[in-house]
Amino acid sequence: MKKYDYIVVGAGIFGATVAERLANAGLKTLVIDRREHLAGNIYSYADAETGIEVHKYGSHIFHTEIDEVWDYIARFSEFNDYVHTVNTRHKGKLYPMPINLDTINMLYGMDMSAEEAKEFVAEEAKRDSKKYGIEMPQNFEEKGISLVGEKLYTAFLKNYTEKQWNTSARNLSAEILNRIPVRFSHDNRYFMTAKHQGIPKNGYTKMVEKMLEADAIEIRLGVDFKDIENGLPNNARVIYCGQVDELLNYELGVLPWRSLRFEEEKTEEGLGEAVINEADKEVPYTRAHDYKFYQIHQPEVIKQKASIVAREYPADFKKGGEAYYPVNNKESAELYEKYVDLVKVKYPNMILGGRLGAYQYWDMDKAIKNALDLAKELTNK
Repeated sequence: MKKYDYIVVGAGIFGATVAERLANAGLKTLVIDRREHLAGNIYSYADAETGIEVHKYGSHIFHTEIDEVWDYIARFSEFNDYVHTVNTRHKGKLYPMPINLDTINMLYGMDMSAEEAKEFVAEEAKRDSKKYGIEMPQNFEEKGISLVGEKLYTAFLKNYTEKQWNTSARNLSAEILNRIPVRFSHDNRYFMTAKHQGIPKNGYTKMVEKMLEADAIEIRLGVDFKDIENGLPNNARVIYCGQVDELLNYELGVLPWRSLRFEEEKTEEGLGEAVINEADKEVPYTRAHDYKFYQIHQPEVIKQKASIVAREYPADFKKGGEAYYPVNNKESAELYEKYVDLVKVKYPNMILGGRLGAYQYWDMDKAIKNALDLAKELTNK
């Protein structure tokens, strides 16, 4: 282990970016991952029978407003021009999501202009806020009603969110709704402000393989940090992209996480589009993915009868299971900071990074940006 300048634990997009930049600076880097594959949760593979690129851990659409991130990641893969749009099913009918002018008109059976709809929704929100005595929204439900009124909130936000988090919307932070825009236009692009958007033509795994092909990088898969920890020199520099609570054997308790499970099937009854959200309580999953529709650069893949559809079910996190995203609130932030302090004592040469290590719900571009910034700090480049 003494021959390595850095050991990167986790071969997802954050770990791969850091390792590539360290190797580019001439630093010998070991990358380990306890999974048997590279790319973390963006791992994808081509189904041999259909040629469909399956996103094993759910849909991942690369999008960013950051030129630095795009210029960097585009070195390792050519991207297609896919632009993400999503429909949400409510009572058997499909509506554009996020909520836009078409969503509003369809739900209310009206034909309002942008200005009329803006006024109408404002009046709905004002009336329903008064009805429920909402002055300063204290939770997700109050914020939703105060933004769009009870009807829009109940149809598209309430049940989907309660399924996702497995709790009442009244128990969730109002801040979550800061990520859900309402548009008074016909624009149905999911990532409306993204300057750059697309899917790697050869898949995410091939992209990460390209990132890690430098001679200065050694990769070991199926290897847990605990497997090598005792063999590390005292001054080993480690960049850890896993769960900090698990690293420290849950010494201070389990950080709140949410997990997911996927039911996947090969079928000739596809969705007709890449993703459909399920807004109704009676449907136990939150969304379904039909992966072939990401391959717009391969029309023969899209035109075939076969689809590979995956239904996404929210799940409670259990020790040893897959942590997909943190439950961010004041209490979990305080517990995380206590774990960070404990890491500084037990692993003084360790840096925490990535979604799991930083306990943050980052999009891919944010993870890459943070990795690039860390690498600059470590290499002075």
